[in-house]
Amino acid sequence: MLYKTIRSNRFWKTLVAIGFITMIFGVVMYKGNPESEHNISMLMGMFSGIGGAFMAIGIVKLIHNKRTPAEKLKQEEIEIRDERNLQILRIANSIANTTATILFGLMAFIFVWLDYRTPAFISIGAMYIQMLAFFIAYKYFNKKM
Repeated sequence: MLYKTIRSNRFWKTLVAIGFITMIFGVVMYKGNPESEHNISMLMGMFSGIGGAFMAIGIVKLIHNKRTPAEKLKQEEIEIRDERNLQILRIANSIANTTATILFGLMAFIFVWLDYRTPAFISIGAMYIQMLAFFIAYKYFNKKM
């Protein structure tokens, strides 16, 4: 199944198209933005950068899929689906999730200390959403298995 997604170019073409649209949106909105609104200019720069990154990743993957023989793509798929690699991925995701939760909490304390209440509430909200997503996924997969 994963072999089909790696081999399929539809996803990467869609990523390139979304990246192109995002980058064009960022550039056009940046040009039409008054210079007094620095935060909007910075946001449009972020849109342009993310669009460019999506385009670059999609193009590199399309070139990789075109130049790589089918047998090697199949070998890559087998390697990705290897049980040991899946276990390593799960461990890494677990560590990243725990680290992100701790950092969201730490950011909330720092924002409150600096008297920035709105960013503190955003950090706490993001932490709660992350923990809620974890518990929902845990319950779902616990029932499924």
